[in-house]
Amino acid sequence: MHMRTLFIAAVAALVATSAIAAEKLPWKQNEADITRVEQYLSTLSTIVADFSQVDANGGLAEGKFYLKRPGKMRWEYAPPVPLLLVSDGNVIVYYDAELDQVSYIPVDDTLAGFLAKPVIKLDSASTKLVKFSAEAGMVRATIIQRDKPDEGSLTLEFSDKPLQLRQMLVRDARGQQTSIQLQNAVYGKPLPNRMFVFEDPRGINKRRNR
Repeated sequence: MHMRTLFIAAVAALVATSAIAAEKLPWKQNEADITRVEQYLSTLSTIVADFSQVDANGGLAEGKFYLKRPGKMRWEYAPPVPLLLVSDGNVIVYYDAELDQVSYIPVDDTLAGFLAKPVIKLDSASTKLVKFSAEAGMVRATIIQRDKPDEGSLTLEFSDKPLQLRQMLVRDARGQQTSIQLQNAVYGKPLPNRMFVFEDPRGINKRRNR
């Protein structure tokens, strides 16, 4: 399979993710840790981090991740991967520079915008917590969309003491996993809102090609 196809499949996993079987959780045992994770995520203002993404076929992509809560996210893929994802809180814009193509995906149709919600609850009206563990210095939480349980899962992995988001794992509709590691994260850095507004470059590209 062409490497670019693998990268696109991995990005697609961010915005369209297989169901996993819900299981009973020891809520009383994990309640304090679950609250701790929710408070940690809800109090984050901004994140700027390098990311490394590995898909199920071993395809590697790297880039820069920006988060500004509430609502805003930006994934800039480094060359040669020609992809950009930008969310303003309502819509995720997916831009493929090689194809000169733009797609618009409502945030509520995916798990991609979970980290950018104003108040984060792992188990809520829209998300269902189906797995949680806190042991050996690692905390893991897996969620699905409550009204679309067959359309995806997102696992967040944190190092502990202090809590810090380290990795996201996404399973697609075929059960294939994409891992996204965050590195060199900087928290609380001011980020301008214009970073999260997609400026469609296709008109510029057409003028350049004339």
